[in-house]
Amino acid sequence: MKQVQQKFDKILESVAKRIQAEVTGLIGATFILSTSQKQFISKEDAFENLSGKQVAAKLDITGDIQGRACLLLELKDAIRLGGTLIMLPDNALEEVVSSENYSEDTEDSYGEIANIIAGSYTKVFEEMYPENCRFVRKTQEVIVPVNVDVGSDEPVPDQLYYQVTSGMNLNNRQMGNLVMLLPAASFGLEEDELKVETTAASKQEDNKAEKDVGSVPVESSVVSEPQVVHEAEPEFDVKKQRKLVDTLLGMCHQKMGGEVGGLLGLEVVLTDQECRLVSKEDFFLDEASGKQILAHMDVVGEIQDKSYLFVGLKDAIYIGGTLIMLPPVELERAVLDEEFGEDTEDAYGEIANIISGVYTSVFEEQYPQKIRFVKTGLEKVLPLKVETEADTPLPNQFYYMSSSSLSIGGKALGRIQMLFPAAMLQLEGLVQKEEEAVAQQVPESKASSPLARAEEESTEALGRGVDILVVSDDVRETEKVTDVLAQRHLRVKVLSFKENVTDYLPGEVKAVFLVMTNVNEQGFAMAIKIKAASSLPLIAAGPGWTRSKVITAVKYGVDDILLTPASSDDIAEKIENISIKLAA
Repeated sequence: MKQVQQKFDKILESVAKRIQAEVTGLIGATFILSTSQKQFISKEDAFENLSGKQVAAKLDITGDIQGRACLLLELKDAIRLGGTLIMLPDNALEEVVSSENYSEDTEDSYGEIANIIAGSYTKVFEEMYPENCRFVRKTQEVIVPVNVDVGSDEPVPDQLYYQVTSGMNLNNRQMGNLVMLLPAASFGLEEDELKVETTAASKQEDNKAEKDVGSVPVESSVVSEPQVVHEAEPEFDVKKQRKLVDTLLGMCHQKMGGEVGGLLGLEVVLTDQECRLVSKEDFFLDEASGKQILAHMDVVGEIQDKSYLFVGLKDAIYIGGTLIMLPPVELERAVLDEEFGEDTEDAYGEIANIISGVYTSVFEEQYPQKIRFVKTGLEKVLPLKVETEADTPLPNQFYYMSSSSLSIGGKALGRIQMLFPAAMLQLEGLVQKEEEAVAQQVPESKASSPLARAEEESTEALGRGVDILVVSDDVRETEKVTDVLAQRHLRVKVLSFKENVTDYLPGEVKAVFLVMTNVNEQGFAMAIKIKAASSLPLIAAGPGWTRSKVITAVKYGVDDILLTPASSDDIAEKIENISIKLAA
């Protein structure tokens, strides 16, 4: 079997070389395929691993070998290839790719390319494969992977496939993957694979039968009970649902950057995306930093619910002010003074509409239930004044949060956060898992209780045995700081923003590092608290420092600024500055 597969892989390598040459010659542009990745895969897994709209070209395999194959690539890549073939001007090509305008002409031209690819398979297999077979392209269609019915024969039957995946490059532009699904059984590739699967499945069934039946005779009616109670209920796979939701939310953030950037006329980048479960209380205490602008979004369609978009007040002012083209000086002043005037609010409202449209386009096309997002209004929210038990500004329940760092025109802003009711996305099962995880951790150690931790750390109370105090909400940058401090044999204590800093000051502490994920009101509030407890040197570390932020930091008692991400040399320099000040 292994030898058969090795020979088959060599044939596929020759196919890839022929595709490169044939497609390059057809479209008059350099087309390169990366080294192919090959694997056995089920229909379900094959389509689950794809994201975004795909163009599926169905191929019949005829001759001594019979079967159906499928050629897949992202819609945007099909448009780019087809548009290149019909020689669209660069500007027009970028426009149709961006708008996913798969016109009849573009579809026909990509169809020609799919024919060339099918022909490349045919020619190589005729020359190198022991049996006679041809690949004939039939119909092609745009599909949404998450909507593919695994049990149906569309676009291919439910069976084991040998998947061939290659990255595409067109005129030095990196594109997505070209995926070919070849029926494994047709080429004699699945015999050993199926034996392994069958044996494993058989063992699982035997083990399950032993657990369910025990010593009860097979004829007993008790045997049927596990089939109803234990097999019918756990059909819904929360892990799989979360993977689907995370994929779609990632697509939303990617598309959001392009859509908002197009409206503002600036590059908009969303980075460090995080998707996770949060309670209402945790969100307003730990996630929402400073004053927020909440955009209420109704969810309509096959699901009726609400979702919530949060952006920091100053960021909303900056976004809205940029849209109405406020002069830079005036815009900076409006942000500093938190002037969210009527014009700025209306402008930001337009951006929120664009964002709701992005979520609509992705979920309406690719989520199993067809849903749309409609922005219904804006509201200013003060997180620390929100009452957890109240239904305002949103109900007290668990939410699935999608959060990213935002930058516009190279300027780093705060985070943009979207909250969806966990139950709406069928992720309420995560709540139970999280509660079980917490329950398992509680008895693990006495130190998990606040009282036990206080006893353990009594020697460090009031800063005894501590040279440098690091107060942080950024784990990655904190590790860098503590590594450099440790190299200088300094005793370090790390505290989170939630812990009581004043318990450790002044004691024997010589200086304080304040490490922030985002330079904002929450960080400045911590600076005020630190300086109120001591007059120790305070170094504030964080990203995206602006002149106004530096002025504010100095006003609140910060002695030195460290721009993150920071190098070891940057951190060492700040430590040396501390030493010089202390020596003086």
